Amino acid sequence: MESDLGPLLPAVPLLPLLAGLLCFRCSPREASLLSVVASAGSLVVSLALGGALVAGGTPSVPLLPGAAEPLSLRMDVVAGVMALLVSFLGLTVLAFSKQYLAGDPRQPRFHAWMCLTLAAVLALVLSGNLLLVWVAWVAMSLCLHQLLLHFPGRPGAVFSARKKFVVSRLGDACLLAAVILVYRRFGTCELEAVFRAIGSGRAGDLTPIGSLLVACACLKSAQFPFHSWLPDTMETPTPVSAFMHAGIINAGGFLLVRLAPVFERDPGPLRVLAVVGSLTAAFAAVVMLAQPTVKRALAFSTIAQMGFMMLQCGLGAFGAALVHIVAHSLYKAHAFLHAGSGIGAGPRTAVPLRTAGLLTGGIVAVTLVGGGFALLPEHAHPPVLLALPLGLALAYGVARLWSGAGVRQACVHGIPVAAGIAAIAFALHAVSLRLPNGSLPNPVPTAVGAVVCAVFIGLFLFQVLLWRFRDLPFGRRLHVHALNGFYVATYANRALSRLWPRSQVP
Repeated sequence: MESDLGPLLPAVPLLPLLAGLLCFRCSPREASLLSVVASAGSLVVSLALGGALVAGGTPSVPLLPGAAEPLSLRMDVVAGVMALLVSFLGLTVLAFSKQYLAGDPRQPRFHAWMCLTLAAVLALVLSGNLLLVWVAWVAMSLCLHQLLLHFPGRPGAVFSARKKFVVSRLGDACLLAAVILVYRRFGTCELEAVFRAIGSGRAGDLTPIGSLLVACACLKSAQFPFHSWLPDTMETPTPVSAFMHAGIINAGGFLLVRLAPVFERDPGPLRVLAVVGSLTAAFAAVVMLAQPTVKRALAFSTIAQMGFMMLQCGLGAFGAALVHIVAHSLYKAHAFLHAGSGIGAGPRTAVPLRTAGLLTGGIVAVTLVGGGFALLPEHAHPPVLLALPLGLALAYGVARLWSGAGVRQACVHGIPVAAGIAAIAFALHAVSLRLPNGSLPNPVPTAVGAVVCAVFIGLFLFQVLLWRFRDLPFGRRLHVHALNGFYVATYANRALSRLWPRSQVP
């Protein structure tokens, strides 16, 4: 049933939209105050609509009631979670920016484009029509482009913004092509009507639409090899990095979660996505270990997390991907806004191979058994593939504590903490399965499962052996290659320089 609070839905993106337009003509103090008040208003309205959703209503409102193609805003479980998350992150980042940008003459411009970006993201997550999704998708990217150009006199900032601009336009083209195919197939872009048609078996072959959506998501969420723009955008103000890494980069995952029914009948594109996501996660995790600066390390951490999120979507665990989006966004916003606290961290020490081997065997075995019982007992592949990276990560963490603080600390503190983390992770996965489209019933092909397992086991072995090889010639060469991201960015920069010459950068 629909809620009486449906007419309030447009206020969620409209408040920051109006504030953004007004901020261009405000003083710095007025702009910061107006932006914070508007984002707080969006959060309050989102909370009220979320309460109506929990009470059993489904807030929705048509934007163009008499149009041939109805456009609507709708808050269901996925939209409600994302609206609360994005509005909370927007309020936090804008409140932080008030002091961070104090004295910057371009502060009103920053708050204006920040509010407009926030409005576009909120419109995206609340859209009930695929055409409206595309409009908000493009608007979000163009507004973010202006934030990346906050320091137009810095050639590095301008060049990285251009690289992101080109990649984003490729993603926009893929999404637009998918929208056109959906309209030609179903005669409408309204999501509820499309999902009903798919559920009734009148969809036909959806592989082309699914492939375009997967390509769009990979481009938006910085998947290998289209990832190099993200670490290069570190010259933008830290609040922009925080909101970009916490509230925008995961838009690709949100798109797949929102359109999960498209993949239920034709999961082929998801298998490719699972492989791309696992390779991206491993690649970015390796490069992250060699980065000397906090923000670049956090950028590659984001790429790795987005790769794991794509892996979850590729395995059909869309509910787990939504939980991952929320957890990663909150963590990464905190990490960027407190990036200075990472300065002065102690050096890493080598992990004894015997210690790592013993702990890995025990913890991974227990984690896999727990995952098999706690997640999807009727579908063996997804729980094993999702539990394996968790078990390896916990084993590595306990092994590092064992080698650094001793056996007593590892047993008294490390193992109980690892058990608590595993229990929380399994509980969250179990909750995610209760979400709409939380998991697809399609089994994962053995070949895909083998590739995913091999990638994460190889990553674990690399991390264990890395600090033992750092003094060897091979280790030093590997460190240099990882420091430079294995030169993927170099080739991307050369291609962009031919397309958009650096001589045009101020």
